[in-house]
Amino acid sequence: MGKPLWDAQVQGEYLRQRDEAIERRVDQREGTTVAREFDANWAQLPAEERQVLEFLVLSRTRSCIGHCADPTLVRLVERGMLSWPPGVRPVLTDDLVSVFTVAPALWAVLAARRSTLLAAGEDEALRLHRSQVQFEGRLTPLASVDASEPGAPVG
Repeated sequence: MGKPLWDAQVQGEYLRQRDEAIERRVDQREGTTVAREFDANWAQLPAEERQVLEFLVLSRTRSCIGHCADPTLVRLVERGMLSWPPGVRPVLTDDLVSVFTVAPALWAVLAARRSTLLAAGEDEALRLHRSQVQFEGRLTPLASVDASEPGAPVG
């Protein structure tokens, strides 16, 4: 007689792995680890990836529409700085556009550090205009109710 396929030990291991997978998914969706390690992550980002996030901060929105095959957006997704909507993955989507979103915990860090992310003394409206020109045709920020910054005017 062999070992049973399902016993208390196997069930315990299954439940442990399931719980860890759930925790990883919640962490990824919320951006908790990426936000906690913001300084190290930010320092490693190439300039264009930082500029995308700065553009979203300047636009006061954590979501944008972009091409699924845009290498900068895809790299930000891989780093956990942006996420795809549920069900969207970069398979056979070269000519498609989708919504990319900054996780809530990371957005809170970006919003809190808004003034330090932007160059000292630089006019914010001019910086936003330059970002709009730089990313025209590549990504479009989306205004959303849940993206407002702490202390940002409502309405």
